[in-house]
Amino acid sequence: MIIESLKLNNFRNFETLNIRFNKGINFLYGKNGSGKTNIVEAIYFFYLTKSFRTSNYSQLIKFNNEFSVINGIFNEGLMKYKIDIQISKNGKIILVNNKNITKISELSNLINIIYFIPKEVNLFKESPKARRSFLDLSISKFDKDYLFNLQNYEKVLKERNDLLKQENFDDNLLKIYDEQMATFSFYIYKIRKKYILKLNNHLSKIYTKISGNNEKVTLHYVPYINESENYLSVFKEKYSSNLENDKKYQRTTEGIHLEDIYLTLNDKNLSYFGSQGENRTAILALKLTPYFLIEDENKKPIIILDDVLSELDSARKLKFIGFLKDFKQVFITSTNKINDSNLTYYLISDKGVSIN
Repeated sequence: MIIESLKLNNFRNFETLNIRFNKGINFLYGKNGSGKTNIVEAIYFFYLTKSFRTSNYSQLIKFNNEFSVINGIFNEGLMKYKIDIQISKNGKIILVNNKNITKISELSNLINIIYFIPKEVNLFKESPKARRSFLDLSISKFDKDYLFNLQNYEKVLKERNDLLKQENFDDNLLKIYDEQMATFSFYIYKIRKKYILKLNNHLSKIYTKISGNNEKVTLHYVPYINESENYLSVFKEKYSSNLENDKKYQRTTEGIHLEDIYLTLNDKNLSYFGSQGENRTAILALKLTPYFLIEDENKKPIIILDDVLSELDSARKLKFIGFLKDFKQVFITSTNKINDSNLTYYLISDKGVSIN
């Protein structure tokens, strides 16, 4: 998949912008505050209609305007998608090939993007929620039924929590919820375990290509229940024995919604023993590895790397750029230009965008 063109109207600092992109590496450079990240943020917005910088839509709209519009043309083999999104302070309107869509899942089924931004160096030092979000988004591109099971689990989880808040609730209804959650949990557990195994088949190789160091990087899964044959019965037993605790806190205090993952470098937990550079490289490798799990070349995701080169020396920058040349389409933002004739360069300034 590639994005062929992008149009912006009243998005962030751009009143108007019309830009075409190429396959391979698109290198956006310019001074801080020129709008480099705004451009890749707009591209990412087509993925989940979310920003990787803010949850406040009004921040995406140029000052003194009521709404902004982003238009993108995406190419997936013989398929072409024209996507138009209008963003206002009250929400958004989405058109795909001039047809209105209301479910974000319809859009995310079409668009696939992998991104890395500087703050992700703290991914394994933050709450488990951010790590589960990364995992769930990645798996949803790998297994078409995963998102269905996850969404249904979350729906029943909410219903169960609402029930636990009642002073006298129906025990039979609770058992029904537990049965449903056990079924959805088992599917989620199996796919998470399978997916992480596949990631680990590539992860160390990707880390080595980025860092130049031949080291072992492993993603570890910490499941609620690590039992395939008797999962359903163990699940019900654990939920039953934990019921008094759930009643006390009026919520479901155990389950796959609280699972976690962690990274090790040469069998040492990176979040505790890894340097800033090791964490950054390992997480970058982890983010890029799902690209290699997708076999259909037309469905390979677009890669967005915001300010990824800032902490690399000249030799490592060139090595990393060489590695990225194997990807279908990549966007890199930087304050400084790197000389490589195989890259397409976009100078971003207060005068607009110029290709050179």
